[in-house]
Amino acid sequence: MYQPLVLPYFRRQLEPHASKYRHLKDAVAIALDDFRKEQHAHVGHNVYKVRLRSKDIPRGKSKSFRMLVLVRETEGYVVPMTLYFKGDRDDITKKEVNRHLENILLELQFTSL
Repeated sequence: MYQPLVLPYFRRQLEPHASKYRHLKDAVAIALDDFRKEQHAHVGHNVYKVRLRSKDIPRGKSKSFRMLVLVRETEGYVVPMTLYFKGDRDDITKKEVNRHLENILLELQFTSL
């Protein structure tokens, strides 16, 4: 079991969506609390894609939100990196994943755990 570690970088990305979809924060919290890496798609560099279901969207997971999380095995943390609405875009590029990963790793360096 991993402990969620939510950094300011992710909070800034979550807020615009959370103001429109009021149950999204709950869905993120549940997904992070119940995270098991074997249930999610591995993207590379210990990054996993999590499919979220929000009560605000009646379609289920198919056209809902995707969240990329970084798993820090040594510390036992799961760190959300980014969140995007699948209804707005097809998929996230490797370049974008790497950019989010760099930003998260930079914030982790300056976070006292």
